[in-house]
Amino acid sequence: MFTQAKQAFLFALMFLTRLPVGRWVMKPEADTATRAVYFYPLVGLVIGVILAAAAIVMSGLGVLLASALLLCLWVVITGALHLDGLADCMDAYYAGHKHTHPEERRKRILSVMHDPSCGAVALVSLVLLLLVKFAALASLNAGWQAALALLVAPLLARTAILPFVALSEYARYGGKVPDTLSTNSQRLWLISLLVTALMLLVLGWVNTAVLVACVFALLLYWRRLWHNQIGGYTGDCLGALVELSEALVLIVLVALW
Repeated sequence: MFTQAKQAFLFALMFLTRLPVGRWVMKPEADTATRAVYFYPLVGLVIGVILAAAAIVMSGLGVLLASALLLCLWVVITGALHLDGLADCMDAYYAGHKHTHPEERRKRILSVMHDPSCGAVALVSLVLLLLVKFAALASLNAGWQAALALLVAPLLARTAILPFVALSEYARYGGKVPDTLSTNSQRLWLISLLVTALMLLVLGWVNTAVLVACVFALLLYWRRLWHNQIGGYTGDCLGALVELSEALVLIVLVALW
């Protein structure tokens, strides 16, 4: 069991980041991708620890330069994986919005999501999101505030995937996110609660309650949006949720602090 858990974690780390862990990942079993999802919050914590340490090291560089470098590091660690999901979602939503028939709209959206090209709507969305993240980081005090925010944002954003999957159905077959996860909703919720408890120790109950409420509200809105459009979600929807949740966490922490 320990070996399976270790491999699932390494698989999640390899899938969600560009950290050099591939050499330790054995040939995945049939259900490795399913088990890996349970470790997404832990991957978020790993990303957060790296970013928090970098924020402390860069605290003497000046707020603007440090914020820009931290944002670059953030993108490099994840390989822009979730940004790609956001871009695909924005392009697909814009393309599908022109179709009034539900089934035609669904097919068009899924087709655009699968298309590797990037349209103007996607580019504008990415620029705006990165600007918001940069402005939020620059608004935090260099040092402990930025470090704590960068520790929490990746963790909570990837934890949001779990309840989202528990509440939703996968929109197409043969993708990278297994639909069998929806049948294990109790475990998904339990892990989410454990992460919330961990955040309570770090941020206190007021900050944690506000953050969790805001991210959960975003999660419910995002789920409803794509349920109405394609009857479920895709991996791109999850990636976009991560990016939007990270930005939201930074904004809320700026407002709270």
